[in-house]
Amino acid sequence: MKSKSQKLKEKIRPQISPPPQKKCCKNCLRGKRLSFNNDVLCPEKGIVSSDYVCASHRFFALEEFKRSAALHCSDCEFFIIHPHEYLTTYGVCDLFSVRKCDGSLKKACSRFVSRKESIA
Repeated sequence: MKSKSQKLKEKIRPQISPPPQKKCCKNCLRGKRLSFNNDVLCPEKGIVSSDYVCASHRFFALEEFKRSAALHCSDCEFFIIHPHEYLTTYGVCDLFSVRKCDGSLKKACSRFVSRKESIA
């Protein structure tokens, strides 16, 4: 029989974290990818290969950027939806606005709180 402490250790076992990304210019915040080949335009070093890395490297996590860029006012708890004939995301922000607008076009603000239920 397992003791209580062993059961507790199994429950609290840390999750396996993804392996860290290798530092390179293709995942650097400062670098801009060139469209005609795989090279990167670095503001400090100029045009370099995509696997090059310098001392001023800053990670750019594309997944986090996509998640934050995909949030809109209509997904917020404070956005009040008003019935509209054509727009399902037509309403007003309870915090900042009195004008009705299409919430799917406006990006989420710093006070964004995710809506509990989805709108249909």
